[in-house]
Amino acid sequence: MIRRKAAFAPEGAFAMAPMIDMVFLLLVFFMCVSTLSQAGRLVEVELPESATSVVPDEFGERVMVSLTAEGEIWLGAAPVESPARLTELLRELAAASPRLRLHLRADRELEFRRIREVLQAGAEAGIADIIYATHQGD
Repeated sequence: MIRRKAAFAPEGAFAMAPMIDMVFLLLVFFMCVSTLSQAGRLVEVELPESATSVVPDEFGERVMVSLTAEGEIWLGAAPVESPARLTELLRELAAASPRLRLHLRADRELEFRRIREVLQAGAEAGIADIIYATHQGD
């Protein structure tokens, strides 16, 4: 009778496959977490003051559009090239959510014509409910 050697790993050897699996799982986890943490960031905008500003009780379904002092347009955390492109994006969002609100954050130093372009983009997309972001003045 011929004896065969057992096909076992020698004692003290590491099983590398589970360790590699764990490294890849951790890598994917940290990539997802870093992406999600950046998505919630707000664009730096110095809001105008208002003596009558109030925080809405219900936020509902809303999309945030920010306008910087340099005139850059941001939809959430993503930059938008032009008001025409903003109209297209808002139209897609409004089609998916008919009760969508436009939350407008515009820098206090920005010219009104730039704000008007965003308001017009919202109107062309069919969004009638607009929330203007302000700071409560002293």
